[in-house]
Amino acid sequence: MRVHLFLRVAALTGVIAVAPTFVAAQLAGRVVVTPYVGAYLPTDHVARIGRAPDGMTLTVDAKQQTAMAFGANVSYWLNDHLAIEGGSAYTASGLRSTVALDEPAAVASAGQKENAHVWLGSMKLMMQMLPDESAFNMRFGVGPAVISHGGSAYVSNADGKITGLTDYGAAISLCTRISLLENVAVRLRGENYMYYSKMGWKSNLDPTKDFSFDSRMQHDFVLSAGLQLFLNR
Repeated sequence: MRVHLFLRVAALTGVIAVAPTFVAAQLAGRVVVTPYVGAYLPTDHVARIGRAPDGMTLTVDAKQQTAMAFGANVSYWLNDHLAIEGGSAYTASGLRSTVALDEPAAVASAGQKENAHVWLGSMKLMMQMLPDESAFNMRFGVGPAVISHGGSAYVSNADGKITGLTDYGAAISLCTRISLLENVAVRLRGENYMYYSKMGWKSNLDPTKDFSFDSRMQHDFVLSAGLQLFLNR
């Protein structure tokens, strides 16, 4: 009787000792896929220049517009505190541009909105910010990013083409998740894609007319809600 009691106590002690390990390893080795939808919020002009050729002043401003964004991330959790995540997003953000010409005898300006889109990609290291015992979940991510502009607004013509449509920078993110089921959760995230826009114009007719727009630091924000799916274990 005492032997059986001792074995039961020993077994119970072993379970108690191992239980925290299972709790702490809930994310280790897990693959998480997160499709999401959100808002793309650019904050600055992707192209801006002021020139004074032949006694006149030419000013050009071009800015991507706020639009919906669609994307997906795939993350692999190394342990409960660190994960590697890759992902991309697409937005059909139109380009609004303004051209103003100031001559000694006249001032003229014109504005238009053209079809355009933006692809955003990143590879981030995700870090759990709060202790395991916290009831609130908060994760911070940081890593390199690539941002590419395209669409009819940037298409080449007989006169020349716009250069520097793809830029490299960094992305940071802050997110939390709300569990729905054992392997399903809702993820809320804010991201900031930071890069220098280095667009220019290359003339097909006269190389002396080539120029570069002002290099400007961009902060493209993406605020999103996604559905996290835990694929293994």
